[in-house]
Amino acid sequence: MLSRTSTLLAAGLAAGLILAADAALGQEAPAAAPGSHAAHQDSDAPASTGRSAGRKDAQLYIGWPTDGAVVGTRFKVWFGLRNFGVAPAGVARDATGHHHILIDTKLTKFDEPIPSDKQHLHFGSGQTETYLELPPGRHTLQLVLGDANHIPHDPPIVSKVVTITVQARRGSPQVSAR
Repeated sequence: MLSRTSTLLAAGLAAGLILAADAALGQEAPAAAPGSHAAHQDSDAPASTGRSAGRKDAQLYIGWPTDGAVVGTRFKVWFGLRNFGVAPAGVARDATGHHHILIDTKLTKFDEPIPSDKQHLHFGSGQTETYLELPPGRHTLQLVLGDANHIPHDPPIVSKVVTITVQARRGSPQVSAR
């Protein structure tokens, strides 16, 4: 029963995120065919790239931690997005995507799916926050929005790079959150 309830909740959340994205854009977006990369009317993206259309006015950002923050080894990260919507991976809708966090790396190939490894974390269920555990030291974080197939939009929707310092504190487990 719990797994059926969880599945229904996840489906409801996904549907709500898609509807919220459409409402934020002030339109009823038609469903695109699965796997398609249909261009959005308001985008400035060239149709020849084969990538889903981004928007020049879309803003992706890391709300926490902020640039220069000092955090414990386990800390909360929350994502922000304006003028674009969030949809789970596999859901092909105009002007939507899902988050990926790059840790201590940069994305170099924008015409391929974002890798999935310890430095490229995928949030394909439409999540807008997470907890990370990193070793002590300086680290960089950056968000990249991917389409239904984990491919960055055209133009790419990326956050500024945030540099943080992770410190281990003796005597108590650390959870840094804002």
